Amino acid sequence: MEERNPTSFEYDPIGRIKKTIQPTAQGETSPTTITTTYNSAFETTEDHSSGTSKRIVKDARGQIQYVEDFGNDGSAAKIGFCYDISGNRIKKSDLNDSSLMSCPNPSAGVPTKDTSGRNQAYWSYDAFGKLRAESDPDLGVSFYNYNAFGDLTSSTNAKGVTTTLSYDGIGRILTKNIPEGNIAYTYDSLSGSENALGKLVRIEDSNQSKTFSYDKLGRVKKEIRTILATSAGNPLPTETQGPYITETRYDLLGRVTRIDYPEHPISHGRMRACYEYGSAGYISGISVQVNTNGILPGYCNKDIVENINYNEFGQTATVTLGNGIATSYGYDVKGRMIRLNSSGDVHGNTKVLQDAVYSFNPNNNITNISNTTTDFNTQYDYGYDGIGRLTSANGSYLGIAEGNLSRRFQQSFGYAKNGNLTSKRIHDPGNGSVQDEWSYQYTNHQVTNIDSSRTGADTLTLQYDANGNLTRQRDNVKDLTKRIQVDSQDRITQIQDGNNAILGSYWYDDGGFRIRRSALEEKNNVFTNVEILYPSKFYGLEFIESENVITSVNNVYLNGVRIAAMNEAGALAYYLTDQVDSVSHVLDDEGNTLSQIQYQPYGETFVQRGDLNFSPKYNSQELDRESGFYFYNARYYDPGIARFTSADTLIPDEYNSQGWNRFAYVYNNPIGAKDPTGHVPQDYDAGFKDSSKGIVKGAVDSVKSALSAPTPVDAAVNSAVATGKGVYELAKDYKGTYEKVKDFAGKLTSKDDKVRDYAAGQAAAHTMSAVLGGMAGKALGSRLPKPKVDVPGGGKVDYSSIKNPPDAGPGKDFTLSQKEAALKLNREANGGVVKSDSSGTTLTKPMKSQRGVTPDPNEWQFDHIKPKSCGGDNCSSNLQILSRQENRIKSNK
Repeated sequence: MEERNPTSFEYDPIGRIKKTIQPTAQGETSPTTITTTYNSAFETTEDHSSGTSKRIVKDARGQIQYVEDFGNDGSAAKIGFCYDISGNRIKKSDLNDSSLMSCPNPSAGVPTKDTSGRNQAYWSYDAFGKLRAESDPDLGVSFYNYNAFGDLTSSTNAKGVTTTLSYDGIGRILTKNIPEGNIAYTYDSLSGSENALGKLVRIEDSNQSKTFSYDKLGRVKKEIRTILATSAGNPLPTETQGPYITETRYDLLGRVTRIDYPEHPISHGRMRACYEYGSAGYISGISVQVNTNGILPGYCNKDIVENINYNEFGQTATVTLGNGIATSYGYDVKGRMIRLNSSGDVHGNTKVLQDAVYSFNPNNNITNISNTTTDFNTQYDYGYDGIGRLTSANGSYLGIAEGNLSRRFQQSFGYAKNGNLTSKRIHDPGNGSVQDEWSYQYTNHQVTNIDSSRTGADTLTLQYDANGNLTRQRDNVKDLTKRIQVDSQDRITQIQDGNNAILGSYWYDDGGFRIRRSALEEKNNVFTNVEILYPSKFYGLEFIESENVITSVNNVYLNGVRIAAMNEAGALAYYLTDQVDSVSHVLDDEGNTLSQIQYQPYGETFVQRGDLNFSPKYNSQELDRESGFYFYNARYYDPGIARFTSADTLIPDEYNSQGWNRFAYVYNNPIGAKDPTGHVPQDYDAGFKDSSKGIVKGAVDSVKSALSAPTPVDAAVNSAVATGKGVYELAKDYKGTYEKVKDFAGKLTSKDDKVRDYAAGQAAAHTMSAVLGGMAGKALGSRLPKPKVDVPGGGKVDYSSIKNPPDAGPGKDFTLSQKEAALKLNREANGGVVKSDSSGTTLTKPMKSQRGVTPDPNEWQFDHIKPKSCGGDNCSSNLQILSRQENRIKSNK
């Protein structure tokens, strides 16, 4: 069957892609083309038909030295890299001035924090390639120490805070010691924990404890959390300490079929959520059941999502909610969402809640959103610079059902080449004149002062600690001060006003999940202390001290996005979201609008009608009203200045000239991108081309789940398996991924459940890496899926059949082709996984050294049976595959 609207490719004589031709979408007069020019063996240029281009220069080893982005408006940005003789990156620098790149002496260590304005970062390594020190323009200087097996034993950050770690005999973390208290990990056995051998069964820190039970396939089936509310003057009733039990069940493909939520500590009401899947493997419905005595029936009888339909490309076509409101999605030939419509019967009348039509420029940036509904109309127009950063935004709101309530805004933005927001201008929507201009001043990427053309210099002043955390924000016009306390793990723990009165306090678990928030909030026109507990992402409790009442909320998610919430009495709220998952409507079970929200580009509220108390708002994140910050899981975001309050600890796209700005929000394109974790910006649509929106977002959620998983090995596999066979099918649509995944195809249908489970996890992980441009792999680091069980096979593999290199001889290394062939033979002999030729231990793929990530002692390494130092040659018969730990022990003998 002929493919509809295909993307075509042209190749040069040696098989390299030289042109990519995308289909012509509605409103376009010609197809979009990307032409790749190979200027030399080391230099490549990609030219987009819109006029933008990207130049990449590599060295003789294939390592990227320079990346330069050119816009069609003359904008440009450039970054450069240096490496040591082992291929480790030792320097990164912005190259946006006339200075040339200079590389440091690898043995000289790292310098102090760079303040030259070039945002230079440095790294140094030991003889084994382990990161020993780094100097970052935002994070400062940090140092790392390791034991003989390569496990990280201590790290000291720029504030001088040292974190130490201890391990058991097989390399599992036992304790993590931080100034706030020790974190203890227990394995293998614990009273009440099932199938615990080889598993993490308990984590305990100064704020909480978690225990885990597993099913027979090693998946977490029960989590019990206790919250230790021991702060002075704590008003929480003792019942709120817990325990809070969350139970999960799976099908044979590893997909979640049921979640039993924690029960209310007073009423003992408890909710169950049930998930159904269609024949293609996609989720098709979600239903719930609530019981008031803590005992749940074996069925769910209330629909949250009645039905989900998909188009022929696997993209979500319609989602029908339990209140009868149906959302339909329309796509163009490039797979971009061009229409979003939510409507349904409300009290006998058809009501349109949103009907957004999207327009794009050739670079896939959204230029217009026109939304016509029963109650209001909105119109948004956007402009961008040549490298995709938002430069202008115009918005209008007309409330038809509110006596023609009218609101308008007009803004424009300027940026530095390194991604710093330099100006924000507020215009008169009528004549376009500038009413106020904010000018930003920086130290590296940290904004320190904001001047206003209307209110004068230093309208806002900001201070940071040595680790790049915002510690003080002063609004000199409003005479308001925020004093921000941050713990050793760079998490906000308290916010005070200028008189040291506490506005909000925050507690976290070992993985950074926020388990408690205490704040002064206005309730019924009175300010009172409000305590919110988060026993899990699915369940929350709110205690209003002045009323002595505890209410609960049970959150329901679809592909990682909160779509509904139910309290202990069974009252429902449904959330409708836009292209970047910002909540636009909150509805009740009858379809009535409880709240309606519109946003300015960077998250400030434009129009809000109705109840203000619903938690998810911009990007479906929670707004802390006491601070004005959004909590983005890994860190906090200030929509008023359009910057994060702390430096990102991950660089998700290291070869993007805008990717090294650790404070910028989604590369300064908030209309077309979102950041669910606070770590990894995601284009709302780029990952969905020729694929299922639901599946890809499910993969993203799996990454999030793995990052907060109870055990780095098993839970990473489990979360990957949650996307299952459907993700594997998706992988075949991505060029270059099929070859990585097809080796697992046979095992996906294996009669051995354990083999199939492992294979599905590996397939899902490779797919996530491809769909997200490698970000999944970077986010997971050494947590990439590893086998939970031994796959059949094992023993020494004979590699003598591999062709020897022409220059084989003593003292030489094995070639890349020898290594690839050896891995293939090893996998064939060991049921699809790589095993040690010495011990039969299942091995994992080596990861590039990363900040704060300890290499797995079971990474595979290629070893000379007869050492090179003793005259060993690089003939294939002298090759063996060992673990990093085994190779290290052998070398030390």
